[in-house]
Amino acid sequence: MKNLTFVCIAALCFTFGFSSCGEDEQDMIDFTIKPGQGIGTLKIGDLGNKVESELGQGFEKIVNVGTSGNATYNYFNDPKGIDIIFGQYGSGDLDVDTLPIERFYLFGDFDGMTAEGIKIGSSQAEVIAAYGEPDEVEFSWSIYNIGLVVNYNDMDSVRNIIVENI
Repeated sequence: MKNLTFVCIAALCFTFGFSSCGEDEQDMIDFTIKPGQGIGTLKIGDLGNKVESELGQGFEKIVNVGTSGNATYNYFNDPKGIDIIFGQYGSGDLDVDTLPIERFYLFGDFDGMTAEGIKIGSSQAEVIAAYGEPDEVEFSWSIYNIGLVVNYNDMDSVRNIIVENI
């Protein structure tokens, strides 16, 4: 009887272990916001081919061509709230895997935060306590010269965050 109990417990542990491993690998990704640098292990200047290896295959490549004819590349996953913008720099290159990351645009359900605890939904007072008054303000965008741009909603909560090169 002891052996049967052990086998049942082992089988349950085995089953739960496997189901939790593959359950949501993106929940285990480092989404720490690093102003002026990137998010997690992805850095401004990294090539696009690093995105899939770091964030997984759930991210979709989207190409938006503006009125100038230059393309902006978004590596996009709406449920996670991340746009990764790549620079084309007029090269005509249409292969996002070979282009450098220019900036990160974070929105919606993005659940990462800075070392100071600033994230989507933080109050304007929390941002000011963490980083001081912005270096520049344009409409509802507060620009910090550390590579951080914060957009607020009508309730003075962070709606969007941009991480860009300084």
